Amino acid sequence: MPKSAINVAAAVLVYGNKVLLARRRGGYLDSLWEFPGGKFEADESAGHAAHRELIEELDIRIVPEQTLLVLEHEYPDKTVRLHFVKCRLSDTPDQCLAKMTANPEVSWFAPADFPLGEICPADRIAVGHLPWKQIITCEDGNE
Repeated sequence: MPKSAINVAAAVLVYGNKVLLARRRGGYLDSLWEFPGGKFEADESAGHAAHRELIEELDIRIVPEQTLLVLEHEYPDKTVRLHFVKCRLSDTPDQCLAKMTANPEVSWFAPADFPLGEICPADRIAVGHLPWKQIITCEDGNE
């Protein structure tokens, strides 16, 4: 019997020419980098799930803009359907960046500098399929 996929929001949070990645804590993929986010709750959209999860996990506020990519990936114990959502900071950049700097589990990376060998398998696949020229624009972070 096929496993039903678990819907997961993954925030592609952009600031300037960099994207936020977070390290997983515990479990099968412990210490690997991923786009931050988490499982959908009942009747929740991808954007709302990304927004809620970043508040819960990182204490930062974001504005979800659009779903860029949806992909399914099968792990040994489950299948996930990842919804990659482009997001921008909602609080002032200084407030958000101060909170994130205090957390060693997150870091900003230019897409060309992603630590591909240390990224969760599904997120690594997404890196090759996300429209980076559309995601990283001159205006991001220069408001």
